Amino acid sequence: MKHIIGAFGTLIVLVLNIFICIAVSNASSRAAAAREYKADVIAEIENSNFNPSVINSCIAQADAEGYTLQITPCTYDEDGCMQTAEVILSYSYELPIFGISETKSTRGIAR
Repeated sequence: MKHIIGAFGTLIVLVLNIFICIAVSNASSRAAAAREYKADVIAEIENSNFNPSVINSCIAQADAEGYTLQITPCTYDEDGCMQTAEVILSYSYELPIFGISETKSTRGIAR
């Protein structure tokens, strides 16, 4: 009887560890996807030469993807055209097993 209780105890701990590893891996992959999305937005803004319609399209697309995107102009040239912009992408970071649900952000500069 002692061995059966020990085996089931070990099995329960093993299953709990599997669920924890899956939750952490899932949250980590969502954070990596957000950083990659931010890099894609920066590349798109730079390739469009800071076109306002492209910036608005990126913000709308980020909302559709479940992110919050803020693009703040930093510097302008002498003609009044934007040269650099700060890009802030906010995303949800959740670990439901531990009851953790936060909004994190990743920042970048489009030049």
